[in-house]
Amino acid sequence: MMAQEDEDRRAWFRREILPLEPDLLAYARQFCRDGQTDPEDLVHETFARAIACKTWREIGNPGAFATRILRNCALDALRRRKVLTITAVADFERIEPIDEAPGAQSIVESRQELRALADAIAELPTQCRRVFTLRKVYSLSPDEIAVRLGLSVSTVEKHLVKGLRYCSEKLGRRNERKSKVDERRSWSGTRDHDAKR
Repeated sequence: MMAQEDEDRRAWFRREILPLEPDLLAYARQFCRDGQTDPEDLVHETFARAIACKTWREIGNPGAFATRILRNCALDALRRRKVLTITAVADFERIEPIDEAPGAQSIVESRQELRALADAIAELPTQCRRVFTLRKVYSLSPDEIAVRLGLSVSTVEKHLVKGLRYCSEKLGRRNERKSKVDERRSWSGTRDHDAKR
């Protein structure tokens, strides 16, 4: 049981915390301008503390959690120094914690993603849609869904795979189109800028 708990925590760490490394490194550099502390050391210490957290299941905002740990690591490093430089103290007072509230742009994008996902689910065949909704929205297990809909567990699992594949492909195509539009926009902006020179 303990081994499974550790494995779940490691999986959570790989999924939620590890991808934050570039942002955490950029944040850490703000505390290291005087050259006394290595930003990578701060990030590694942050990772060590995050993976050791016993209450990881209760963390609602992994990004805010990780930046708070990093700030505490930076403060600990500052306290350990025999000589405090004015730069280090000034930096620490100047740097605000990363704003944990999502920006307007990310809220709009999240809503668009959610709408696209809802559209993709609506396009699934009826039985597949029922299975997918019971699993992903209501968090029922495949066994519970099988009993509720009078299906075999293997049929439920096939519907789930089909639904996941369809929604992933649909959202993937949408994101590809969006990134192509963004690329065209940035290219035409560069072209127009170059033409004016």
